[in-house]
Amino acid sequence: MAKEPEKKEKKMDEEKLQKFLKIGIGVAVGVLVVGGIGMFAFFNNAKKDNNAVETTTVVTEPSVNDSEAAAKLEEMKKVVDDPNFYEGISINGVSVAGKSKDEVKQMFASDSAATLDIKFQVRDEQIPLNTGDVKILSDINSVINQAYNYGRTSSFVGDEAIKDRYAKIVALKITPVDFCCTYKIGTSSTDIDSLVRQTLEPYNTEVAEASVEGFDVEKLEFVYVESQDGVVIDIDKAIADVKAALNNLEYQVVIPVSAEITEPQVSTEFLKSQLGLVSTTTSETTDNDNRNTNIRLVCEKLDGLVLQPGEKFNFNDYIGRRTAEGGYKPAHGIYNGSMRDEIGGGICQANTMLYQSVSKADLQVDERKNHSIPSTYVPKGTDATVTWYSPNFRFTNNTDYPIAIHAYYKDLHVTVEIYGRQLPDGQHIELVGEQVSTIGAGTTYVSDPSLPEGTQKKVSSGRTGYVYKSYKVWYDKDGNEVKRDAYFPSTYPAKSAIIHVGTGGGGGTVDPNTGNVTPDESTDPTAPEQDPTTPPNENPPVTPEGGNNGGNGGEGGQNGGSEGGNEGGNEGGGSEGGNEGGNGGGSEGGQNGGSEGGGSGSGGGSEGGGSEGGSGGGSEGGGSEGGSGGGSEGGSEGGGGSEGGSEGGGEGGA
Repeated sequence: MAKEPEKKEKKMDEEKLQKFLKIGIGVAVGVLVVGGIGMFAFFNNAKKDNNAVETTTVVTEPSVNDSEAAAKLEEMKKVVDDPNFYEGISINGVSVAGKSKDEVKQMFASDSAATLDIKFQVRDEQIPLNTGDVKILSDINSVINQAYNYGRTSSFVGDEAIKDRYAKIVALKITPVDFCCTYKIGTSSTDIDSLVRQTLEPYNTEVAEASVEGFDVEKLEFVYVESQDGVVIDIDKAIADVKAALNNLEYQVVIPVSAEITEPQVSTEFLKSQLGLVSTTTSETTDNDNRNTNIRLVCEKLDGLVLQPGEKFNFNDYIGRRTAEGGYKPAHGIYNGSMRDEIGGGICQANTMLYQSVSKADLQVDERKNHSIPSTYVPKGTDATVTWYSPNFRFTNNTDYPIAIHAYYKDLHVTVEIYGRQLPDGQHIELVGEQVSTIGAGTTYVSDPSLPEGTQKKVSSGRTGYVYKSYKVWYDKDGNEVKRDAYFPSTYPAKSAIIHVGTGGGGGTVDPNTGNVTPDESTDPTAPEQDPTTPPNENPPVTPEGGNNGGNGGEGGQNGGSEGGNEGGNEGGGSEGGNEGGNGGGSEGGQNGGSEGGGSGSGGGSEGGGSEGGSGGGSEGGGSEGGSGGGSEGGSEGGGGSEGGSEGGGEGGA
């Protein structure tokens, strides 16, 4: 609407009226004066000459030339009849002088509905109000008409009306008039309360601590979930503030919002400062393509694995069974104390790297078992074997921070790294082994009727065994030893040499300890004939010293006999053999079999067994990782497990 236009028009009308009144009064006074003078002269002349009558003709000259006045009026008429907006008229501060009404309507077409732009200031963020279908309507069209009509009307008529309008138009050059539109909220199906709640409620958040959701194996850094402040907004107050602004016709406004803020205890920045590379272990592999393929497959599965605080890792559960369908190849692995090709051979080297790095990161190792034959790629006492189903490798992230595994095979080397919380004061850990004792290989003699009597043939060589202990040795940042913690012990069982002794097909018994042949009495013509009335001896023959502890118990025992057992221990060497080494064999019990009496059991028992049990037994004189085939189906070879597969009694590779 116009700024004071009506007041100004009224004031100007009053001034003109007063002016015209003064002119009228002056004219009237003038007429009276002239009339009085004329009458005075007339009567005065009459006195002088009553008989004379004098006639005087008076010609009155106009004050303004009539033609000039007409021209001036015509000029005024042209000005007031201009179809465009007059000079000095503006709308919303924008001059519209000289423009037609249609042009001005086009100029202000966008102002027909104003933008409702309300923002909420929440801390450092401005949140725009979701206005829904709320419209702010303006009176711009009415204002355009009002501005256009300014100076086009008058309370006078005729020429005086033209002069009056002209005076208004001329006055605009000195005192311009600006017309402004106003806005109001149009009808809406959505109320302000709902709009404010819909806008602000998503910003009410629970406090969230920074966390890790993954590990980028290319950048070698954790992938973080950013920490988040807890925010509780006073929405009721925000609604009241919006309504107050609208009532004050404030449609573009920023409203500060009150909020209660709770900051997280662990920020993303803090978490990043605590995490990094903790440990790494590398070893050289062979040039066997199949073996390296198996190692690579394990590394690819391990790479990028993240364990949260308290989370456990189980090698067999996570890696899965090693099968040809899974891409694993046949390669050398330990089976019953000897090397042979099996699917997945060589994976223990990757597992050993994992075991060492986990230990160096000071994580909690829950299950670890050494090989039955010392590995060549790490010092004795620091290796770790796995096979399906057992032995296994398991550990727990016992820290307060997440850890990640980075594992890879490249250029005949396998590497496993642990990322997580740093050890204190720049310290680091090394895993070392220390020899405790050796175990003699021994010799086992086996009857062979295909050889001439008394002839001996060496079938396999013996192998010395070892007992090791290990330590986690802590070093400070300068390389000085700080402390050493006793760690997992290891026993690598001896393997007896196997020598076949010929009996010439004539019968006889071979002493497994000495190789001496005892002739079969039934073939001795000088032996006295047995009394047929004498009942046979029902007691079993005495097992040579050391044989009592051989074998698994159950069926198909592996170790029986002294010095490591004969070809599976002749029915397992009795129940005592299985009892000492059974169900896992123990790190000491089942591992010393062979030289001292057939081993303390081969890890037999129905569960399939013990880690290193049965070493020293079996057909080769020593079971593999616990003779895992013991149990219900046994098997004379001491391996195979309940499924008799290539992994059943093996160690997954040396």
